[in-house]
Formats: sequence, structure tokens, C-alpha cells
Amino acid sequence: MTTSTDRFAAIRHLAETRVLTDTVKIYIPGTLDPDTWETLPDIVLWEGPGMVLPDRSPDMTVTVQDGQSTPVTETGRYRMFTPVAAPLATLEHTVTLTASADPAAVGRKWLVDSVERSSVPVLRLTWLTYDTTLNDGS
Repeated sequence: MTTSTDRFAAIRHLAETRVLTDTVKIYIPGTLDPDTWETLPDIVLWEGPGMVLPDRSPDMTVTVQDGQSTPVTETGRYRMFTPVAAPLATLEHTVTLTASADPAAVGRKWLVDSVERSSVPVLRLTWLTYDTTLNDGS
């Protein structure tokens, strides 16, 4: 007899192998050591399968009379999915894609906003904020 736990394990395995096709890194960015003036390395919490998706329509732009397009907002909300077994990201963490089917997404950085909890966890959902100041203004 198949139990609900067995079914969720099967669904979780399918989601992790078929949906989480990118590689995400959750880390605390390196800081400046005030004594040596050297930048300390990032502290990596976890790196593994995941994906990052926008949770909104693209930023709206306003075109003024001189033809220049100006973004209305420079931040956005995103969702990161990781395996349930991955450690929980917290507000002190930054997220980046280290491998993706979209080469333009590799290296982009997001700040952790919050983590969702679920009574039927298949994938872990973490809310992220995209900030252009972390990504060379783009």
C-alpha cells in the first residue's frame, strides 16, 4: 500500500530532478576586515539545485519626450525554489545563480526576503528581492 509519505517523496524527487534545473548559491557576502583591509571570502551556506522565477510583470518604463526610457522601479520580487532538504535561507543571506539555462541570469544576485512554510512540502519556497544596485545597475 502506498502511503501519503511515499507519494510526497515521489513527487518531491520528480520536482527536484525535473524542475530544479539551475544551480543556486545561498551565501553571506564577504566583508572587509578592518584590521587588514582585505575582503574576507563569502560564507557559503549551500549550493545546489534550484530555480529563481519573477513574481511580477516586468518593470514598467516611462518614455519621456527626448526618447529616453526610464524604469519606474529598480527592485522586484522573485521566488526561489530549492529542495526541502536544503538549509533555510535567512535575511542575512544573498542568492546567486551559478548555472542556468539562461546565461544572462548567471551571476545575478537577490536578497532573501522571507521563507514560506508548508504542511505539504514538495519544494522550499523562499521570497527574494532583486536590487539593481547589486547587479551593476541592470
